[in-house]
Amino acid sequence: MIPVYAGAVVSASDRRVLCQLRDDKPDIICPGLWVCCPGGHINKSERPIDGIVRELREEFEIEVKNLKTLMTHKEDSGEFQGLYHAFYADLSTPVEKVKCNEGQRAEFFRPENALRLSQHPVSLIFLKAFMKI
Repeated sequence: MIPVYAGAVVSASDRRVLCQLRDDKPDIICPGLWVCCPGGHINKSERPIDGIVRELREEFEIEVKNLKTLMTHKEDSGEFQGLYHAFYADLSTPVEKVKCNEGQRAEFFRPENALRLSQHPVSLIFLKAFMKI
């Protein structure tokens, strides 16, 4: 069965987006790369929208508002195989209260600067889609 993921482009009030530097562990996909649409695996009994809310709470201890669907993307084979549900949302939690419970660090970047980060290729697809909104 193909893995199912959910991620969200989360914007601060100044439109900077939350980015996460992934752990530098050789046993994970894209070690040491950035993601600008952080999230994770969706549990079998979970809807994607519920999964992304859970992931954001677990990884960053944040709340979001205005959560909307951005797009769905499917990778049929290879290292990135999976069905990806992307959302976008506004950050409700104050920026200074954002934690990083997974990965090396979390940081906010202007979207045009985030494009220059070395990042997970699916994350880049979602960031580019978000910038067209």
